[in-house]
Amino acid sequence: MIRPALPWLLLPLLAGCAPALYQPPAISAAEQQAVLAEIGQGQAPVRRELGDAESRLAIARVARRLAPAGSTVCQELGRSCQWRFIYDPSRELNAAATGEGDIVVQRGVAEYARTDGELAFVIAHEMAHHAANHVQSTTQRAQLGAALGGILASLAGAYAGVATDGLAQGAAGIGSQLAVISYSKAQEREADALGAAILRRAGYDVAEARSMLLAMARLSGRSETGLLSTHPAGPDRIASFDAAIAGMQAAGWRVGAARP
Repeated sequence: MIRPALPWLLLPLLAGCAPALYQPPAISAAEQQAVLAEIGQGQAPVRRELGDAESRLAIARVARRLAPAGSTVCQELGRSCQWRFIYDPSRELNAAATGEGDIVVQRGVAEYARTDGELAFVIAHEMAHHAANHVQSTTQRAQLGAALGGILASLAGAYAGVATDGLAQGAAGIGSQLAVISYSKAQEREADALGAAILRRAGYDVAEARSMLLAMARLSGRSETGLLSTHPAGPDRIASFDAAIAGMQAAGWRVGAARP
């Protein structure tokens, strides 16, 4: 579905200001140390050289598989979601939810992900931000508003419609706007947990979500990994993810039951 990406969409996006509904579980220092050791035992992933067409097709393939699962999670949270996935050919490792179901995915995500499941988790995480109403409720409204305004202005004339693979074409060079979209720690943890639920409903292995978090942790500090400036991946985030997944499993993966 194509909707015009115009600046007035920001008005409903910035109307609310509610706290995250998910509170990260308490993590002990020992749990963080164990994850820190695990991070240090592995190597950071190396960017693959994928052509633009190959990256676009990979993102479109994963997005098509995730869309119904994301809609199901939205329904369980009492929301109605329609998705538009926008491909940005920039080679940064970055993605963002820009409101109204729009998910921008940069080419670098496909190049750094080692499997479809890892790629899917990055996209599902952003879908979860929308499903959990984080874009509307974030307390960083001024910063978010400026970023979304820049993105929507960049995208407004950047594509004419959905291509045959179902992926809208975005403009290159919006990474600077994506880099300032950030959420609270609680919202990030909630998006990790809900993203894993979307991943599972789409038939991917949730373990691949964790492997992507480990990969991101091992990439920390590299200038080309823009996602890490707004989605830091350290031992506390991964340990929190482990606890959240254990809680969701105990709740039978009922999304509402997993959110205190």
